[in-house]
Amino acid sequence: MATLDHLKSVISIGNVDHTSLALPSSNQCRSGQQRVREQVETLRRSKTRLSSSRSASTSLSPTSPTFDSVFIEAPKLNSSASNGGFIFPNGYSKTHSREPNFSLYSVNNIQGASVKRTAGSTYQHVRSFAGISTTALGQANTSHSEHGMAWNRSLPKRSAPPQGFPSSRAIYREERSSGHFVKTPTSPLQFQPVFTMNGTGQTKSSNQFLGSKVEVTKTATDGPAETKGNTGSDTANITMKEAVEYLSSAEETYQHCGASYIQHNTFINEKAKDEVLKFKGIHPLVDLLRSQSSPVNETSSAALRNLSFKSISNKEEIHRSGGITEAVALLRETDSVETQTQLTGLLWNLSSVDSLKPDLLKSALPVLMERVILPYTKGHDRTNSSSRDPEVFCNATACLRNLSSTKQSNRQAMRKCRGLVDSLVSYVKECVDAGNPDDKSVENCVCILHNLTFQLEAEAPALFSRITALAKTVCRTSSEGDTGPIGCFSPQKESSAHERRFDYPVVEDPQPNGAGFLIHSSTLQNYLSLLATSQREETQEACCGALQNLTTNDSIVSGVMSQNIVQKLKGLHFISPLIKSPKVNIQRNTVALVGNLTKNPNLHIAIVHKALPELLGILSAGTKEGNESDDTLSMACQTSNCLLMNKPEMGKHLVNSTLISSLNDLSKNTHLPKSSKSASVLLYNLWSDKDLQGFLKKQGMSKSSFVNDITTAAHKSVQVVE
Repeated sequence: MATLDHLKSVISIGNVDHTSLALPSSNQCRSGQQRVREQVETLRRSKTRLSSSRSASTSLSPTSPTFDSVFIEAPKLNSSASNGGFIFPNGYSKTHSREPNFSLYSVNNIQGASVKRTAGSTYQHVRSFAGISTTALGQANTSHSEHGMAWNRSLPKRSAPPQGFPSSRAIYREERSSGHFVKTPTSPLQFQPVFTMNGTGQTKSSNQFLGSKVEVTKTATDGPAETKGNTGSDTANITMKEAVEYLSSAEETYQHCGASYIQHNTFINEKAKDEVLKFKGIHPLVDLLRSQSSPVNETSSAALRNLSFKSISNKEEIHRSGGITEAVALLRETDSVETQTQLTGLLWNLSSVDSLKPDLLKSALPVLMERVILPYTKGHDRTNSSSRDPEVFCNATACLRNLSSTKQSNRQAMRKCRGLVDSLVSYVKECVDAGNPDDKSVENCVCILHNLTFQLEAEAPALFSRITALAKTVCRTSSEGDTGPIGCFSPQKESSAHERRFDYPVVEDPQPNGAGFLIHSSTLQNYLSLLATSQREETQEACCGALQNLTTNDSIVSGVMSQNIVQKLKGLHFISPLIKSPKVNIQRNTVALVGNLTKNPNLHIAIVHKALPELLGILSAGTKEGNESDDTLSMACQTSNCLLMNKPEMGKHLVNSTLISSLNDLSKNTHLPKSSKSASVLLYNLWSDKDLQGFLKKQGMSKSSFVNDITTAAHKSVQVVE
């Protein structure tokens, strides 16, 4: 079982702490004639019954290693023979780290990494030299199965992209701790490559101010940091150029050796990635994804995953070499959980490049749905923990998270993808109900949902047909009467006033499906629950961002969504405490959400009771407690201004000398221009309201604290804008 300590080798050789991967040395790469001569000599020695210590060993002893570098011959017909193992030094460790993200308005390319160290089972097989035919479309290729493999010399070329077929999941056992996976050895004779898994997380962020829009969430998902340890590279009598040449060998033993060498070295040395690209090793690695050997598939997938980690040039070369097509084809066919893990990790890495997203949406999305997402969330055996691999699902959702973060066409394709939104919502609800809000895949799921809510009203108006149909009827009725304009910040047109006063219950679809879940109250309830229970900042940000996106417009739809959150779901109970969050991003997004909710006059009373004290608390503290977020303080001023101007009798008891003094300091703070202007406007408006002015005079406050050169100039600038 992996631990938080540095991960050791998965097997121990005597008293040695670390194993080293045996590689072919120059004196052991013998010709066919030499190997035949040695086999004959071996038979002669066995007939004379000499000591076994004098016989030539064809496998690595687990207790008495005698070579630094050992080449293990290709398996013989004897079923008890090992298929040979290539062991690279793995005396290095992975430590978990997180990379903070401070960008507010940029596309954030964040990459995550985790390490996988695997000791594969001993493969007993008979080499077949029969001709190989391509797998029929729609038929599972059993040659990629973990069990009962028959290794073939030739690499069949797919005549066409394989078509989908029903999911078939393998049974597996996984042990997880701190991002490390270890597969328990089943025999002392086995492969021991270090399977390194790197992931890439990237989403685009555009944080919202009052009345603005939020697109997608940021991440800070760098996995365990790569740490170079005692690699023992001097024991491997092979160069990167030779490793690349091995990839094109007809012998699977050499193919696996070359891929393992590349996989290991690209993990411990960034320069190795450039070497592989220089020696044109990516294309043959992609070709090996079609190998009939499961170990070759797995190791090649892992090598490509390492090569693509934080390397744009390698990602593009993988794409040019047909890597997406081959990876998706293998993912469709394989039942090996280890190979699925590497392939989904590779797709995750590739998904951070915008230019590759169209191909990934076209090719990878259907297969990820069929082979990972649906079986994991909707399959009949989904409650059986032994039939679900959490890392495969996490990698897949991380890939989809990246794909959802850019163009409108990407979002539309994912909204229309059958079963996707349903599955994501189902998984989130399952984890919320199970008391597991900090699951990494929950974060990925809510980030995808958050991204898919961006500009939802404009991009998918049919989802809101129930609301808009009822609103049209109400507006026609209201237009016949005499109704005055009511605005949050300033008088608005009469039509807008009617829309904001819309206060009729809208009957929800009792059986939502697809994108309909994006606006359903059950989904909103999950967001609110996660705001209260999750300790992951990214999860909370995504939930808050999704609620912002649904309430951002000055429209009937946003008004109805706001009422659902506040009145139907009692959302302020979950939202208001986060106004005082010590986490800057959470506090900023929460204040922005409350600002969105405040645009609906029907909710002012509830917001004054539940949220105004916290908002004024932020302003009273000002920058004295370290809050130097210009955005947060500015939005708090704007929202407080709206509530105090519309409900002065309910809010005036919260206005005191401490608040006014802090607002004056803020109005003079040239380092926070947005906050300075908003605080000045709030002070000017407080004195302009006759009822509030009388209250303030009774508190012993003077006009100069509210109306002065700074506040007057700010007030005039707002009037000009309006």
